Amino acid sequence: MLRTLVVREPALVVLRGQGIDPARVLASAAEVHASTPSEPGHWRLRLQGGDKPDDLQSLLAICRSADSHGYRALDLAGLDCSVLRRAVLDAVRRRPGRPAVRTDAVRARPLATAAAPARVRAPIAPGPRSPRRPKTEPRSEIRASARREHASAPEPEPTPELHASAVAQPEPVHLHLGPAPAMTPVVAAKLPALHGRASELARLCDAIDRREPRPTLLVGPPGAGRTAVALHLARVLGRPVYRLSAPDYDDPETQLAPHLREVASAKGIAILDDVDYLSSDAPPPWLPALVQAWVRHEPKLVVIASPEGHARLSAWLPAVIESAEPIRVESLAGAALVDAIAAAAPAILAAHRVELATDLKLVEIVRLADLWLAGLAMPSRALDLLDLACARTRREGGRSITRATVHGIVAEKSGLPLARIEARGDQDALELEPRLMTQVIGHIKAIKAISELVRRNRAGFAGGRPICSALLLGPSGVGKTELAKALASSLLGREDALVRLDMSEYAESHAVARLVGAPPGYVGHEHGGVLSDPLLKRPHCVVLLDEIEKAHRDVHLLLLQVLDEGRLTDGRGRTVDFRHAALLMTSNLGADRIALAQGPGQAANMDEDLVVEAARAAFPIELWNRIEAVLVMQPLAADELVRIGRRMVKQGSERLQRERGIRYEITEAALAHLVARGSRDPRLGARPLRHLVTRDLESLVADAVLRGKVRAGGSVTVDLENTRLVVR
Repeated sequence: MLRTLVVREPALVVLRGQGIDPARVLASAAEVHASTPSEPGHWRLRLQGGDKPDDLQSLLAICRSADSHGYRALDLAGLDCSVLRRAVLDAVRRRPGRPAVRTDAVRARPLATAAAPARVRAPIAPGPRSPRRPKTEPRSEIRASARREHASAPEPEPTPELHASAVAQPEPVHLHLGPAPAMTPVVAAKLPALHGRASELARLCDAIDRREPRPTLLVGPPGAGRTAVALHLARVLGRPVYRLSAPDYDDPETQLAPHLREVASAKGIAILDDVDYLSSDAPPPWLPALVQAWVRHEPKLVVIASPEGHARLSAWLPAVIESAEPIRVESLAGAALVDAIAAAAPAILAAHRVELATDLKLVEIVRLADLWLAGLAMPSRALDLLDLACARTRREGGRSITRATVHGIVAEKSGLPLARIEARGDQDALELEPRLMTQVIGHIKAIKAISELVRRNRAGFAGGRPICSALLLGPSGVGKTELAKALASSLLGREDALVRLDMSEYAESHAVARLVGAPPGYVGHEHGGVLSDPLLKRPHCVVLLDEIEKAHRDVHLLLLQVLDEGRLTDGRGRTVDFRHAALLMTSNLGADRIALAQGPGQAANMDEDLVVEAARAAFPIELWNRIEAVLVMQPLAADELVRIGRRMVKQGSERLQRERGIRYEITEAALAHLVARGSRDPRLGARPLRHLVTRDLESLVADAVLRGKVRAGGSVTVDLENTRLVVR
């Protein structure tokens, strides 16, 4: 965009007026392009907005976007973008037949259907605000001039309406110099019906009408209908309600205070929305105006924020937010949710000119969104699923949304197999035991116990808890982690469904912040939690907490809410859902209580009661009582080690086949020799056998391959000859 602008008028005239040759800008643009990654495609949408701006407006937008490549190219060419911005504004004002433009003229607003890309600016340090630039002429003269030019303009540019709509937001537009455009209050008669929010709306009305108001916030997850609740103040209180979008005031030149004064003069109520869409973690420039409105109670002001946004405000204004009155708006559920979806669905269907198939009901869409999808709260999550299904149906030329279309979208968004989403999905729980046994050697008792837990909770007896919670005890190398991997692939059908954490890394009390994320304002909060963030993205998974006994007691207590209610609140105030996760914990406690084999043909074993007693003493009693199953995995027997060794050889041969087109086998004598060497200490499990297969067997085959003794398409056999492994 910049390369196009600098070679044609009027941007060319402005650049030359600053003493800059366009060739220098083109050279710096090429240097930026060569030294930095490609710029995201959404930049063009962000700079242009809904209406296509002219060259000067586009150049002005680039000057305002400090993290864009165009801004960097201008800076590299020796231009002060703040000076260039004023020059562009002057050029716009001098254009004949065009209305004058305010200093906040070209500014893209967030897209109505998605969160706008974060605009990265240099952090604004708290402190006194910089003095405003002196006005070049009295405001009355500016207004008179603006009115005269506006009257002569044949096609005036659109102006933004700072109002709310329960269904859609205004298109991205541009502000003009002169008197601030008249803000349009919410039309109460056009508001859609509000379902299931009578309590929240009543509390909000009480907070607004009290004699000594306190700072009022509507706090809830995105998609829960927070804005709709606030807009209905116009219907209940009969006062004008104006919606202001916080990102519109993220530029220091765009002032929130004048608009708040205008709302106050109209005796109205201001709603400050989109507080979560901030460009950085630094205090925004509109914060002083917000505090003044709260302190003076002029106008009555409601701030809408997510729990994370609430935490940010608490870090910036601890004393103010401490005295505030947060009103919680949680996800809708039950009959109110169904009513809200039924009320909003006709508008979405009509917009796409499609309809639901006769065999598909809205209730099923709600159920699928609630069961399988994460992200937005209800009802927006279900409405988003309906919107996607409408879009796909129309793109494919259909007129009716089918169940197969909805199931396909759910499978894509959740990352789960389509069979799991469809009615056939319960069959995997019924066939869980044989599938686990094909991947895990031995441990029939543990496999059966976990399968029964999954089936019981899948049938509906979970009560909001995880679908499975078990503590796996036993010596190292017996297959505890392998069982968790097998459960993830058998139950969820994908390899990345396992979230594995080594709990020995969380032996300190402050490690809790690493698991759930630090609150905003603390070091490392931008990284999120290693446990909470994966569950927020994909709640259907298997969580494996290795060596749980080595974690700090505070970490143990953190799991109480997970095991009891299936939910957890992270450092940013977001609710993490564990209802669809299987939680497995492993421990080596009691592994030293192994009774070695007393003779040939006998296997080592452990007294399960002693092992369980040793583990019980290491955990808080409240955590122990919430674990559904405590399972002891016995040491591996000789025949089990033989089967494990045969599987290791098969997996290694398949890898070699993929890489070189060569396969290898091992004789029973050679395999028995390896197992005998790898099973001398039953406390080490199958790990010594894996080391022998890697070091002795695969190294021998690799030497034969690299020496050319076997070519692609061929195969070799490893045999035993005088206690030595040889390749034949």
